[in-house]
Amino acid sequence: MNDAGTFYSDLEFPEQYYGVLIRSTVQRGRLVDIRPPQMPDGYHLYTAVDVPGENRVSAMGTVVPVFTPYEILYYGEPLGILVGPDLQTVTELVSEVLIETEALEPWTFGERFSAAQVVGKRVIESGDPDGPLSDAARVHETVCELGPQDHYYTEPLGAAVNIANGTLVIHSPTQWPFHVRDSVSALLDLDPSDIVVRQTNPGAHLDGKIWFPSLIACQAALAAVLCKHPVRVSFSRQEDFLFSPKSVPVTVRYVTAAGEDGSIEALSARILINAGAYSPLIDEVIDRVTLAALGFYRVQNWRIETWGLRTNMPPMGVLSGWGESLALFALENHLASVIRRGKHSPIEWKLLHVLGTKEESARNFGFPVAATMTELFSQICSMSDFPRKYTAYEYLAQCRTDKRDGPLRGIGIVCGYQGNGFLSKIVDRAPYSMEVTMETDGSVTVKTGMASPSMRNAFAATAAEIFGIKPDLVRFAERSTDTMNPTGPETLSAAVTILAPLFEKCCHTIQRQRFRTPLPITAKKAWKPSKNDSWSSKEFAGNPFVSTTPGACALEVELDPVTYETSIRGVWIACDAGKLFSKKHARSELVRNAHIALSRVLCERISIKEGRFIPSDSVQYDMLTPDRMVDVDIAFLDSKAESRGIGTLAQNLIPAAYAAALAQIIRQPVGQLPLGPAYIHELIETRDTSAENPKPEAGGDGQ
Repeated sequence: MNDAGTFYSDLEFPEQYYGVLIRSTVQRGRLVDIRPPQMPDGYHLYTAVDVPGENRVSAMGTVVPVFTPYEILYYGEPLGILVGPDLQTVTELVSEVLIETEALEPWTFGERFSAAQVVGKRVIESGDPDGPLSDAARVHETVCELGPQDHYYTEPLGAAVNIANGTLVIHSPTQWPFHVRDSVSALLDLDPSDIVVRQTNPGAHLDGKIWFPSLIACQAALAAVLCKHPVRVSFSRQEDFLFSPKSVPVTVRYVTAAGEDGSIEALSARILINAGAYSPLIDEVIDRVTLAALGFYRVQNWRIETWGLRTNMPPMGVLSGWGESLALFALENHLASVIRRGKHSPIEWKLLHVLGTKEESARNFGFPVAATMTELFSQICSMSDFPRKYTAYEYLAQCRTDKRDGPLRGIGIVCGYQGNGFLSKIVDRAPYSMEVTMETDGSVTVKTGMASPSMRNAFAATAAEIFGIKPDLVRFAERSTDTMNPTGPETLSAAVTILAPLFEKCCHTIQRQRFRTPLPITAKKAWKPSKNDSWSSKEFAGNPFVSTTPGACALEVELDPVTYETSIRGVWIACDAGKLFSKKHARSELVRNAHIALSRVLCERISIKEGRFIPSDSVQYDMLTPDRMVDVDIAFLDSKAESRGIGTLAQNLIPAAYAAALAQIIRQPVGQLPLGPAYIHELIETRDTSAENPKPEAGGDGQ
């Protein structure tokens, strides 16, 4: 069976059982007892005491219990699984399970926290920022509170497990099949060779299915082995919304001291990340947020401190960008305020303060973009007519005597990047390899850890060009651990940054041999960091990414003075993505992710109350509808450099550009994301007061 285009929830097996998780009813506490109801024959309840191996999933140094045996760390934490042949009966029995707990005071998210909550931190500095920051007349401060975002998968999370010919076969929509296999192996104390993981269709995963599918697969696999039946665990849409990882909520406080010429003489950033009860990816999130906190800008003295804090919320994860978008949003939002206060031209200020090559080296970590950024800004200004529009909207804003004097328009411009292949625990510990075979009939078979249909099409086009064959002669082997080469997670940037160059090398190797050596010919390539890709996490120095995709974005917005709704008048993106396999694919990828970013700032809101996501939000989760989508004008710089990822670039740039455009209208910085009419109204009503950052809307406490 080839699961590549199949959803796990479509799979049915003879004598299949259905599993539903038993979940905790307190936010933090201790489990005292679980008492099942009287159950019919064929129905079973399994808990931590039934695990034959290790009752945990280990990912990047973080351990998450498969079923918590004692300590409860969030509302809805799995305590066990109830299985049986009829799903409705299983669901009814789950509601009758009695759970006895002892409640404890929960950990909350805020400026004050205990040492026990700290799961990671990073503090870096250069020069002496305290001196300039002591001059209150020159100091400017902003605070951003950035809420969680749901992945809202095409198919809610789950797994299907079958036992065939003595082999445990797991069907999972995971980005990392080998992590699923190894996690189940440790849980059941089975040899990895007795387990096969077949990747089902992960849909648009947005990097949300790296480790969490392994946890669900373990729960389903345990039940299947113990009850000796195939088992499928399928989250409901509400269950997925309430208990699957979201993007981490973040609070960012920037304080800067500006010189008379507008230069940033000192900068202090304090970043608090809500890691939830468990966050296996928190170390990488902390480092990538810290790296992005200064952007591409020249700062004379600076200090960045980033804290990952445990709270009694469900596990937190990543969503496209691994936190880079959050830091870039807060930075650009702050700088837009600095520029406006100093009455500078945004484009002139940015061009004057973008880092030079020597300054990047002095920072110990950096991105070689100085010359490129000038070209990108030039391209964006030409596409969007930014200088003229910004000047016109500034004049209109200064002449406005009533908040309803229209039109209420603004335009923002920002720069940023997408980091590709961060040299972290994930990349260092996970192999990436490629195997390509030209068969005797002239067709090409590819074995690699990649499921993305768009990237497969791009690879097929590349092979067709190199070999002079039709793209439909390129076939991809089943995404199954018994046929794949061992590989790391398929992240949004790994396919282009790591796997694409390996694929090209394999094809060229075969092409050089195909007319001298009988077919079939196989070429194998493996990736490892080059000497130039040296990154010291301990020293926080070197080149942090395999490659970096620089980009710039302008966005124009109009505000309705009656409803306080905003409409997007235009979006322009320019980037240096290196050599493009397919410009059409690259353009469609950027447009798709631009709409995800616009949905984030215009629609998607998650309320949190007493440490829980509000259940009604799962059915009322507002996303950008097709009628509200706008055209996105995109320009790629001509480049012969190796291909670079673009899968998260739009999401890193657009929210910041939107905030800068809105700030031109309301004349003060934006203090939160997402943005709603009620919050915009509050900002407008208070813009004549001294409050620079009004309190965010209720429901975003982030506990």
